[in-house]
Amino acid sequence: MATDANNKIYPLAFAVVESESTETWGWFLACIRRYVTDQRHLCVISDRHPGIQAIFRDTNQDYLQPPMTEHRYCLRHLCSNVNIRWNNETLKNLVWRAASATQERKFNATFDLIENVNRDAHQYLKDVLKEKWALTFDKDYRYGAMTTNISECFNGVLKGARSQPITVMVKYTWFKLNAYFDDRRNKSIEQLNSGKKWCKYALDIFMRNKVKAEHHRVTRLSAQQQSYQVDTPHNPGTARHRDHTHGVNLLQRTCTCQKWKLYKIPCSHVIAVCIRYRHDAEQYIDQCYSVDALFRSYAPVFPVLKDRLSWPDPEET
Repeated sequence: MATDANNKIYPLAFAVVESESTETWGWFLACIRRYVTDQRHLCVISDRHPGIQAIFRDTNQDYLQPPMTEHRYCLRHLCSNVNIRWNNETLKNLVWRAASATQERKFNATFDLIENVNRDAHQYLKDVLKEKWALTFDKDYRYGAMTTNISECFNGVLKGARSQPITVMVKYTWFKLNAYFDDRRNKSIEQLNSGKKWCKYALDIFMRNKVKAEHHRVTRLSAQQQSYQVDTPHNPGTARHRDHTHGVNLLQRTCTCQKWKLYKIPCSHVIAVCIRYRHDAEQYIDQCYSVDALFRSYAPVFPVLKDRLSWPDPEET
C-alpha cells in the first residue's frame, strides 16, 4: 500500500506466496522494483519481521539499498514491541513521543526521560538505527507517515477473497481495485473541473497553520537571502510556557522547526513570513499534494480481462 496526494490509501501491489519468509519478501520487493516503480529513495515502511529485515540487510540486493530504497520501521509495531517486553504504558507513550518529535532537542529530551523510566528499554532503542524509527533523523523520506496502518486497513476490503481459489481471489481483487480507482478518478476530475488546486489533506493542515501564524512575530534579517526570525508566544496547552524562536529561509526552503521539510507543507512560521511580506504561501506546498497529482495517480484505466479461453497454457509459459 502507498498513499495518494490526499493521504488516502493507494493500492500498489498484491501477491500470493507460500509463506512469509526472506525469499518471498525478496521476490515480492524485486517485482515491485521491476514492474511498479524504479524511482530512487523509495521509502518502504514495515514491521520488523525477520524475513523483511534479512532481505534489507542483504547488501547484494542493490535495489533495496540506499539510495534506491530507504527502509523505515512502523512506529506502532515498535511501540507494541516495547510494551510487550516491559508492559509500561508510560514508557510506550514516551517512545511514541520521541519517535514523532520533529526537532532533535525534543527527541533528546524525551529519550532521556525513557532512560529514567527504563534503562533496558533505552538501550534496546539505542541499538536500533535512529533513522529507522525517529522522524527527526528520517532524512525526509517518510513525508510524515509513521505507521503501516493503511496496509492493515485495506486487509478488511479484501476479506471476502480469503480462502478462495487463486483465480477467484485474483478476480475479486481486480474488480475491487477497479471500482476503487474508478470512484477516485471521477472525484479527482470533479475537483479539477471545479478549479481546486490542492487536496483537502494538505489544505486542512495549511489552514490550521495559517491560524497559528496570526499570533507570530516576524523580523526580517535579510531581504536578499530571504532570511527571517519568527517569534511565537507561549502555548498554555504545553508543559513549557515559554516563547519560542525559529529561523525561516524561503530561498533554502527551511525552518528550524523542521515541519516544512518533513511534511512538505508550510509550517505556521513560514506562513507568518509570507503574510507579513505578502508572498503566496501556497506556492510552498509540495506538488505531491496537488489535485493534478491525485488525478494522475488514478488516471490509468484497467483493461478488460481476457476471456478464459484466451489464457496461455501454463505448461507453455
